[in-house]
Amino acid sequence: MIWVSRLLRVGIVLTCLVVLSGIIPISLTHFQTGAACPNLGPIPACYLVSVCYAAMALAALVWWRRLIWVFLAGATPVVLLAAIGTTLELVGKPTCPLSDTGLPLCYVSLAVGCSILVAYLLVVLIEKEN
Repeated sequence: MIWVSRLLRVGIVLTCLVVLSGIIPISLTHFQTGAACPNLGPIPACYLVSVCYAAMALAALVWWRRLIWVFLAGATPVVLLAAIGTTLELVGKPTCPLSDTGLPLCYVSLAVGCSILVAYLLVVLIEKEN
């Protein structure tokens, strides 16, 4: 089963990199215009989400037991922000950047964040057995 955990870790890293490739242009647009994503106090949400996905990728790439806290420090804000953004979108208060097709990106971030969290927890369980 160790190959399953390694495959999951590679999938987590690749997924985080794909997400980062989508977030970085939004962050750059926000840096230029100041209007691409909502702010959380003085910090734009897209900057925070970028750092969080990078932390998740790092924790999955460099597998040390102590890095579970780095992963959780990245996953928690991503899932919480996406859940809040999704809730606001559903109640009619649009706050999330839109994809090219008009889909709020917080929907995508919630699905991806939850999927990565479940995959990482599976890796932890599999590695614990071995």
